[in-house]
Amino acid sequence: MKNFAPATMVLLLALVFAAPTPVQAPASATSEADHAAFEDAAKFISGLPCASEPLRKLQETKEWKDYAAALDKAWGDLETKRLKPMREWAAAELTDSQSATRTLFYPFGGPDFLTAFELYPDAETYVLLGLEFVGKLPDFRDATPGRASGYLRTLNGALWDFFNKSYFVTRNMSAALAGDKVDGVLPVLSLFLKRTGNAILSIKRCEFLDTGEIMEMDFFARPRRTGRPDGVKIEFLTAGGTKPRTLYYFSADLSDGAFPTTSKFYRFARALSFETTFIKSASYLMHYTFFSIIRGLVLEKSQWILEDDTGIPYKYFTPETWDSRLYGEYIKPIELFKGVDQDDLRKAYAEPGRVKILPYHLGYHWSTNKDALLYFHKKTAAAPEIR
Repeated sequence: MKNFAPATMVLLLALVFAAPTPVQAPASATSEADHAAFEDAAKFISGLPCASEPLRKLQETKEWKDYAAALDKAWGDLETKRLKPMREWAAAELTDSQSATRTLFYPFGGPDFLTAFELYPDAETYVLLGLEFVGKLPDFRDATPGRASGYLRTLNGALWDFFNKSYFVTRNMSAALAGDKVDGVLPVLSLFLKRTGNAILSIKRCEFLDTGEIMEMDFFARPRRTGRPDGVKIEFLTAGGTKPRTLYYFSADLSDGAFPTTSKFYRFARALSFETTFIKSASYLMHYTFFSIIRGLVLEKSQWILEDDTGIPYKYFTPETWDSRLYGEYIKPIELFKGVDQDDLRKAYAEPGRVKILPYHLGYHWSTNKDALLYFHKKTAAAPEIR
């Protein structure tokens, strides 16, 4: 196994990549007061105190206090069992890609900003893709305590899988976020932003031109759902930071039929510059021929790829093109995903001295904590597509 690129090369690579540049948008009607309301709503659903009315009064209810206490406990457990070990591991093992990554690409991750932020805390731009729609933050101006507590119960339920398993179950997520109480993934994204100490500066909707360029829109300018691709741009400021960062979430179907090379979302993704791709709990979709376009795009454009075994199959990472590191333990896929065993990956994990410890759980094997995490660095031209 060869060493990764030296730090000087990493810094040079970082200079050639940039985040997506939106085209000129129509004049926005979203005011500073609106953005302050976004921030306060995000605080409220995150179990954090805010001073604006009527949220201050709603925070005095037993229901909100119970919700905040339960969320504090769940977050504390998450910090101890997963987040702290993950940060420490990433600081030791991902230093090369961390220092070079200005834009992190996270397909199939849904609204999982939290894992992306913990692994790559210094990225300037995060691009998350999932099937769930963007939706909206709650408006509690006329809310009764009962309505507010109902919303919080539903949101808490939507987070259960992630807190306990490390991933969102699409079926459960869609059911929880498509009802009358919680609408879409924007509340989840906002909660993760606030719970990691970030301040939300602005929220804008994103529309795609046929060229693949992004048109930023006033958040209130369109109906809440317009079909895929549908997107949102959140500008935020880290604790103690002075330069705004950007989180994009796009609701998009990445199967070949919905993501042809002639589509506007493909044009966007093709033009997007990103140093690192992160993939986990991706239902083994890129193992199949009908996800070949997104697979090829990731292989071509990424300098680093961090993934579990549900991402791009190991056979695509030829030693002529990619350096690799293996962590954890590879076992057969869970019962839900039969027929995607990787004999070559199993053999690689059996090589003496090849595999390093993974000190936290991340993935489908939540009942056993036997997880595989693979880290690749490109050392030559893009790998040829295998069909």
